[in-house]
Formats: sequence, C-alpha cells, structure tokens
Amino acid sequence: MRSPLPARARRSLAAGTGLMMSGVLPAFLTASLASRIPDDFAFGDSGVGIAIAIFHVMCAVTSTPAGRLVERIGPVHGMRLAAAATAVSCLAIATLAQSALSLTALLLLGGVANAFGGPSVSALLKREVAIHRQGLAFGAQQSGGTLGALVAGLALPAVAIPFGWRWAFLAVAALALGAAALAPRDNDVARLQAAPAPRPRGLTAVHALALAAALASAAGVGFISFLILYAVHSGMSQGAAGLLLGAVSLAATLSRIGVGILADRRGQEPLRPVAAMLAASIVGYLLLIAGEPVVITIAALLAGSFGWAWPGGLTLAVVQRSPGAPAWAVGVLMAGLFTGAIAGPLLIGVLAEHEQFAIAWSVCAMCALLAAATVVATQRRETA
Repeated sequence: MRSPLPARARRSLAAGTGLMMSGVLPAFLTASLASRIPDDFAFGDSGVGIAIAIFHVMCAVTSTPAGRLVERIGPVHGMRLAAAATAVSCLAIATLAQSALSLTALLLLGGVANAFGGPSVSALLKREVAIHRQGLAFGAQQSGGTLGALVAGLALPAVAIPFGWRWAFLAVAALALGAAALAPRDNDVARLQAAPAPRPRGLTAVHALALAAALASAAGVGFISFLILYAVHSGMSQGAAGLLLGAVSLAATLSRIGVGILADRRGQEPLRPVAAMLAASIVGYLLLIAGEPVVITIAALLAGSFGWAWPGGLTLAVVQRSPGAPAWAVGVLMAGLFTGAIAGPLLIGVLAEHEQFAIAWSVCAMCALLAAATVVATQRRETA
C-alpha cells in the first residue's frame, strides 16, 4: 500500500511533529516531574503554577513577532532556531537549575522557542505537502502537543524515578535537535519566498480565528489542567486518574489527525468540522458536572476527543486565508491559543480552589460554545 505522502513530505512532517512535541515538553515536564524536583530544591505547587504560566506568557507575547521573523528568514531556519533554543533551555535546566527561580527563568527561553515552532513548521508544511494532503499534515503537526502531554506523563516512571528528573530534560534536548536535523536542507526551501508578501492590514479572518482559538484553548487547557484533581476529588484513584489523562491525550491526538483527514476529503475547508466538534465538546464539559467516576471518564474522553480536535483545522484555515504570509498567520493564531492557555487555568483554578467545579465546567462549555459561534460567524461572513 502506497503512503499518502511522498518521502520528502513525510520527512518534513516527522521533523515538524517532533519539533512541536519538544517545544511543549519543557512546560509539561515541569508539571509532571513536580513531585521529583523537590529532591534537589524547594518547588511547591505555587511555584509549578507560576513557572508554567510564565512559559505560556512568553509563548503568547512572542508568537506573532516570531511569525513575522520566520517570514523573513524562512521556515527551515526558523525550525533550527526553535530547536536550538529548546535544546539550550532544557540543557540549562538539566545542568544549572538549582532553585525554583532559576528553573522558571530558564523556562523563559523554552517559551520563546515554542513560539517559533508553530509558524516555522506550518510554513514548511505548506510548501512541502500537496494541497490535498495539508489537512492531514497540519493535524499531525498539531498532534505533537498532545503527544508531548502523553510523553511527559510517561517520563515520570520511565526516566525520572529510575534515573533522576534532569535526564528527562536532557532527552527533550536530544529530541529537539533530532527533529531539526530531519528538516530539508537544500536551498529551495531555505526561504518561503524571495521577499515576504505584505501582511493584511486591519482585523481579518485570521484575527477572528485567533479569538476562537483563545476561547477554545481556555476551555481545553482549563479542563486538562484540573482533570486529575477533579477525578480524585470525585472518588477516582490517583492511578486511574493518571490513566484517564493519558487516554484523553491519546484521544485528542487521534482526533486532531482525524479532523485533518476529514478536511482533505471535504475539499480543504476545515471550519465546518472544527465548529461541529467544538459544539460537541460542550456535552462532555457539562457531563463532568455529574461527579461520578464512570461519567467523568466518558465526559473526559468526549471533551478531549472533540474539544481538543481543532488546532490542526484552525491552522489549516488561517494558512488558507493568508497564503502569502502563512508563518505570520499561524503566529497570530498561536498567540490566541497561548492566551487562552493562560486565562483558562487561572479562571478554572480560582473556581476549583473554592470547589465550584460545576461552575468551572459550565465556564468551559460556554467558552467552547463561543468558540464554535466565532468560527461559524467567520465562515458566514466570508460567504455572505
């Protein structure tokens, strides 16, 4: 059976997915290894929250400027820059971090690196992958984030416990450099184009879809961040709750690829399935309110499968709407995504602290509804 992608495109996709995975891992590892890091220095729950928040703040602040720079230097150079920065950040954490403050400061560089990943990889895939396969490509690219969450969870028993938590960061540095090494090297892809095309002025569909990404991300990241806490609070064992988080991450990975394949079959318009899945995720968020372990399991899988299926589809959509400046468009989109990743956990965290989980999950449902409505409104405005 022939592969749906030629060898060169597969290599680009493997490089991009690996880079996206390594880009998110510094933050995910900080959270998953929080129980082991205090063996070396004080690192409490508040310190974990601050470190991860700062990582995402850097991502949000630098994503749009990173996209603009990638338009100038080209996607391959952007990927190498992202990989080098991720590797330096992880190497420094593994060898130099001796306090919560120093670990958090070193995560700043990881946040900048992650901001370069999305625009660079998206611009490369736009060039390297045939139009009728770009849905699959962008879905697989965005699965790197959910795979990163899964890998971070496995890193605790597989690496941190037997060898020490610092070795996990060293492994991420190697992953980032290995991903960059897979990227094409010849001069014809060194730049997207000889001169960057002018970016659209004023508010555009790209900005509207970035707003949808912010709302959807607030719901999804808020949900993921407190799923284990809520599951244990509702009577589920810690082991079962951890397995549930892994299952949700795997379901989200598969759904992102599925949305991309669906977009390819429907002629490259991804907004309709994205809106439908965001709307479907509302059921999952509201079912969480029941608070029973069996219902929580079903609800979490629904919310993960549908509520986290959209990143690949929205990436394809903004690239389609800004063909002359795809890296810029993805940078704007990722700025929205990271903004939601900051706001969602903060809001859900306040509610969770006061055990207002019913309100918290209702807020997630409302954010998903508003995100779906924004996507639908954007599509209708274009076809009006």
